Amino acid sequence: RGAMSDFSVLRAVVACLTWSVASSGIIFLNKFIMLDGFVFPMALSFLGMATSSVCSYIAVVRLKVVPQTIEITTRFWVSRALPIGVFGALTLYFGNLAYLYISVSFIQMLKGMTPVITLCVGVLFQIDAFTYPLCASLAVIGAGVMLSSYGESAFALAGLLAMLAAESAEAGKVVLMQKLMAGLKLHVLEGLLCFAPPCALALGVGVLALEWEGMVSVGFGKIAANPILYILQGLMGFIVNLLVLSVIKSTSSVTFKVVSMMKNVAVVVGSVPLFGNSITPMQYVGYTISLAGFAGYQYARAIQPAMPPAAKEKEGGSYLPQADGDDAGGDSDDGLLDYGDDKTGREPRLTV
Repeated sequence: RGAMSDFSVLRAVVACLTWSVASSGIIFLNKFIMLDGFVFPMALSFLGMATSSVCSYIAVVRLKVVPQTIEITTRFWVSRALPIGVFGALTLYFGNLAYLYISVSFIQMLKGMTPVITLCVGVLFQIDAFTYPLCASLAVIGAGVMLSSYGESAFALAGLLAMLAAESAEAGKVVLMQKLMAGLKLHVLEGLLCFAPPCALALGVGVLALEWEGMVSVGFGKIAANPILYILQGLMGFIVNLLVLSVIKSTSSVTFKVVSMMKNVAVVVGSVPLFGNSITPMQYVGYTISLAGFAGYQYARAIQPAMPPAAKEKEGGSYLPQADGDDAGGDSDDGLLDYGDDKTGREPRLTV
């Protein structure tokens, strides 16, 4: 029993380290690709989602790695998958767009606003509720982010607006996820099979509308000159999602969030020597305040009184890989994506 316990601890440590390295790697890789002249954030996002679509199809439909519990009908695709996919596409596009204007370290600091925006949108659509502990923790997060922004030496309004747009789209995606998918639990692979293709479709339309001329003149040449780099970029987003599942199964969703916080700190510090980012003392103070606020936010969530069943927030977690691979994988400790209970009390229909 002792040997098994030691093995479980070792497995958990390896899973956490592997996810941290892979998740940090895709952040740095996205930034490197854009610094190399591939200034097409929508096309970069499309590569990742197209890869996830193909890989999840092969894994679920062809290899049957996990059972397919939901039938993807035309009605499901149009009424559920497509709206969620569009918001996922906006999250990825604006998240990658921010890399063109602001530093990796500043982007990580701005991510502290995600719980604030998500809660506000949840309250607006009546799937969440304010409590005094939550409001206090969010105020601390907001103060820390504002301090970090004020201390940014290379501040760019376009980058800040891009990050706020990405976080707002992520909040909208969470709301749609809870509204449209109530009562369902999907494996990460099945979630990607359902929602990666419409997300890739939305991004593909965006590429044709906004980036096609640039892709023809520059982008395709960049990909042809170094195809391995872009294949790696596409695969890493898919792999990070699977590693999330491994971490949550080996530990818990709470442990994952703590590891994610530590990883973000490492990315902030690591971006300094890698990209020459400068971090001012005021930013260090602001980011520390934001981390304290986030810890308070998690505690406030843990002690929060019972809410409507569909109001279980999945801050930072989803079935779509983010622009930088940050993905909490939901709040379920069994590694399945939990969309909350159906308010009607009926059993969920899996053919939709």
